[in-house]
Amino acid sequence: MSRPFASLLLWTGLCLLAIPGRCPADAFSEEAVKAAYLHRFAAYVEWPESARPANVFTIGVMGPDGVLDQLRQLLPSIKIHGRPAAARTVSSVRDLKGVSILYIARGRLAQARPVIAAAIERSVLVVTDEADGLKTGSVINFIRAGPNIRFEVSQRAADRSGLKVDAALLGVALRVETR
Repeated sequence: MSRPFASLLLWTGLCLLAIPGRCPADAFSEEAVKAAYLHRFAAYVEWPESARPANVFTIGVMGPDGVLDQLRQLLPSIKIHGRPAAARTVSSVRDLKGVSILYIARGRLAQARPVIAAAIERSVLVVTDEADGLKTGSVINFIRAGPNIRFEVSQRAADRSGLKVDAALLGVALRVETR
């Protein structure tokens, strides 16, 4: 299956989750949906050469283990940008080494501020899960739309981090904060 067609199928499936009444509410856990989004975001983001992972594409998680557990189940069979993928806990700035995507769970922003500042300098894709997540400097923020999980994107934050977000991802975002 070609990459564009496989990507289209996945995005279609994820978008169906966002349409009320199309899937049973308990078909996928919130953590599973977020984990699926996190690994798929990588296909639509371009990192500067200096920030590209050498061996393993790593997604860091700051918060409860639900999303981390889902990523650990999902990632072993997946390659991201041609590299094996892994997930691990991030608790502080020193844990950012080798991380390409950082997910900060709901309720963790206060303790995450220094980590977010360091992540921006290192061209890490920061994904938050708060009502005003984009105001913290994150590039992508999860939003609850009724029973569904959607996301918003900040092109300004992507520019600050040296990241390029593909128009295909912007096209399925619930909201885009422009430059």
